[in-house]
Formats: sequence, C-alpha cells, structure tokens
Amino acid sequence: MNKILYILVFFMTNSMFSQIEIDWFKLRDVYYKSEYREDVDGYFQTPYFGEEVEKLDGKIVKITGYMLTLAPDEGVFVLSQNPYADCFFCGYGGPESAIELTLRPGHDSFFMDELVTVIGKLKLKREDVSSGVYLMYDADAVKE
Repeated sequence: MNKILYILVFFMTNSMFSQIEIDWFKLRDVYYKSEYREDVDGYFQTPYFGEEVEKLDGKIVKITGYMLTLAPDEGVFVLSQNPYADCFFCGYGGPESAIELTLRPGHDSFFMDELVTVIGKLKLKREDVSSGVYLMYDADAVKE
C-alpha cells in the first residue's frame, strides 16, 4: 500500500511542477511581416516569434488571465490578458494578448471575464493566424 501511495504522490508532484509559468509580457515577443501566400493569392501578416517564445512551443505552460466565453456550448473559449471590454480588438493589445483554448472535458461553467489560471500545451500558430497566434490545448482551467 505504501508503494502505491509513493507512486501516486510522485506523479502528482511531477505533474504539478512540470509546467513552465509564463506571463503576458513574455508572449509580446512576436512581430508580423506581410508576406504573399500563393494558396490564397494574397498577403498575410505572418508572425515571427522571439527566441524565448519559440522555446515554449509544444511545452506545458501555466498562465493567468480572463476567461472569454465566446461560445461555451461549442467549446469556444479564449484566455485574455484583458477583460472582454478591453481586449485586443478594442485597442488595448494585439493578437498576442489572447490564447485560443481547447479545454479538457468538464470545463464548461465559466463566467465572462472570470479570472482563471490555465495549464496546457502551448502551440505557436504560424500558418493560420485568423484566430490568433497562440493556441493552448489539453488545457485545464482553475478559477482564481
């Protein structure tokens, strides 16, 4: 019985400390370059990420922000640096101030602008930036 308890504590401790804690300031290290794409016969703003942000691609990260419940019945959630009224399309930031979320099952009861901490795998979106430049998947959200 002690062996099972030891293994359980080991895995719980390992998963609690294996994520990288980040903040919104770090995610600002991105710039955009207008580039022509043949597949759509037009120009797009292609994101280029700083060295420290590049290191986060595919890593499990932890960040606190405001939950934007855009279409909760369809699982569309966004974590934002700012509350909804102050979000990037209102002039207080850019696409780097929001993270599109793919939450694990069981996360569907959030209020708009609720402060949460999210832990999940971060993906840098280089090709399709129509919905932002950051995606976090396999994510869990904890209300603050």
